Amino acid sequence: MMAGDQQESETPSETPAAAVVKTAAVDEVVKTVVDPEHDSLITYPTFEKPWDFSDLILNLDDRKFHVHKAVVSMWSPILKHQILQLKSSGEPEVILEPSEKLKPEDFVEMLQTIYPPNKPINEANCEKLVTIANAFNMFELLRRCEKYLINEMTPSLKLLVFAQEEHLSKLLQKCTKYCSRMNLEELKKSSFYTDISPANLCNLLEVRCLKMEQKLKKSEIRSWELSCTLRAIHESWGRKEGACVQHRNNGMHQENCNECLHAIRRQIGKLCELALNNPSDHSD
Repeated sequence: MMAGDQQESETPSETPAAAVVKTAAVDEVVKTVVDPEHDSLITYPTFEKPWDFSDLILNLDDRKFHVHKAVVSMWSPILKHQILQLKSSGEPEVILEPSEKLKPEDFVEMLQTIYPPNKPINEANCEKLVTIANAFNMFELLRRCEKYLINEMTPSLKLLVFAQEEHLSKLLQKCTKYCSRMNLEELKKSSFYTDISPANLCNLLEVRCLKMEQKLKKSEIRSWELSCTLRAIHESWGRKEGACVQHRNNGMHQENCNECLHAIRRQIGKLCELALNNPSDHSD
């Protein structure tokens, strides 16, 4: 055996235990999940340990998230301001105030959404992301969430109330237009009816009234057109043009003439009288 081969064989290889420790350390930094849209595996950071030159800790309810100042400050002016208030000495750590709407697991979801590979916004996380985005003035994340809700979610009173609470004006406008199709009885039956603010309720009812006025206007125009048509048909029976060629010179209809279509004339005459005497056909 050559000396080089002997030296290579004596080089210690990585033990199974060391491999397990290495894998565990990687698992603390990233988390691999299945992407249902592309049927593939995607790795998202967990933010539980320092990673890739992370230089800031966000502490929420005693749970620490290792992030990067440059990234979070670009997304949130509030976090940027808190970073600037930190002391230069020691490891920077921002203490976040916990609340019922701000939970650590939801905060991780937000971080995974703004960090590459950017976890997609979906029905399961969108409302939570909106709440966090509003809490930290993350306007771009808020815009993306609102776009998702407008394009992917069916408008409803529940979504209207959510848009109202989270100040999503475009979503609120779409939900108001959609819910204006409901009558007042249907609106009151909903459990979300009492949660609608007076201003938005007035706006919703105003949109509905405008729609009703438009429908009424179209009905009035249609009624007027129908009335004019029936009137013209009714008056045509007194004219000689309505008679057949044989009786046209006499200027009179012959009731015993099949060509004059006596039976049809009588039926149409009755319909015309009913239409002309109906008060609903007259405009104010």
